[in-house]
Amino acid sequence: MRIFMVVDVMSIIIKLMSDIGELRVWLATIVLRRALDEDLLSRIKGMANGCRDSLVTVVPANKILNAWHMIYPAYLSLRDHIMGISKFKDPGLGALTYMAGTTQLREGLNLLHPVGHDKISVIIMGINDCVSDVTSKIMNLLGDKALDVVIGAGVNRVCDCAFTSIDDFIRTLISEYVDEFA
Repeated sequence: MRIFMVVDVMSIIIKLMSDIGELRVWLATIVLRRALDEDLLSRIKGMANGCRDSLVTVVPANKILNAWHMIYPAYLSLRDHIMGISKFKDPGLGALTYMAGTTQLREGLNLLHPVGHDKISVIIMGINDCVSDVTSKIMNLLGDKALDVVIGAGVNRVCDCAFTSIDDFIRTLISEYVDEFA
């Protein structure tokens, strides 16, 4: 278990130049003491309400490949929202559908709904300085509920096994890992 200080975790806000302005991005994977429930998810998502032109998206960490699997879809959704062409009122939901590779919210939620998971990846993105405030509020909310916070997205897992054949490798891959992505 890692011991972390909220101040250190919050200070890692990435700044990226884009066609909609300077993006502020905070991305972390959080291991919770208990699985995420609807109430806590609503409270997390509600933290961005006062921060114009921003989004918060929470997904199961085991469904995310890498940081760009979250950053680029979040950017696309935020850009659509700022340009007024998004079909979603909440740019966080738009980011979710982009991450799931669908245009249908129901399909995106079926694939990436974080409720019931104890390892979640969170992205907070916006073009205003209030992203720091949103990050602080979310970390204060999750501080006592988290066992670990790691900057970045997804859960990298390693199989500590020896394989006797390619068939053995494929069977292990399917039985141990692939079912979480299906």
